[in-house]
Amino acid sequence: MTADIPVKEIMTREVCTVSKDESVLNVSRKMIECGVGSVVVVEDSKPIGIVTERDIILKVVARDKIPSEVCVEEIMNYPVVTVTPETSAKQAGRIMLKKGIRRLPVVKGDSLVGIVTDTDLLSFSIDLGEYMGLIREENYVVEEVETGKCEKCGKIAELFDADGLKVCEDCFETI
Repeated sequence: MTADIPVKEIMTREVCTVSKDESVLNVSRKMIECGVGSVVVVEDSKPIGIVTERDIILKVVARDKIPSEVCVEEIMNYPVVTVTPETSAKQAGRIMLKKGIRRLPVVKGDSLVGIVTDTDLLSFSIDLGEYMGLIREENYVVEEVETGKCEKCGKIAELFDADGLKVCEDCFETI
């Protein structure tokens, strides 16, 4: 990423949350309802864990457990890795790569205020890349304005090239 911004600019503010004593069945239904691949487990608005689709597959389905009989606390990942709203998008990406995770809850103090995902970072990166590409594609012609003494009339003004002479606008129009 060429430019960098704080994660508060790209995070999702409405986070799908659950309590640690909910069943995996209810959590999976909530994930479907929210259209997300993870839920943050909270206690008094403080994130204490996270459950992903992968956790449900590996820790419940693959072990032939009954989702309605498994509690979130049994399968959640904890302690949860978090960032603050002021953490840079670049730093959040580095944390995700280093920890091998795809979602970072964003906390202010102890309270959950959002979540930043690998998709958020990719969207930001693509948007930035497209923006930079548009800038490169545009033909911005920046004319340097030269001022000085007109070689024809002697007036001090903005100069233009005319037949090898540096002349003012008035003299340029008469040539």
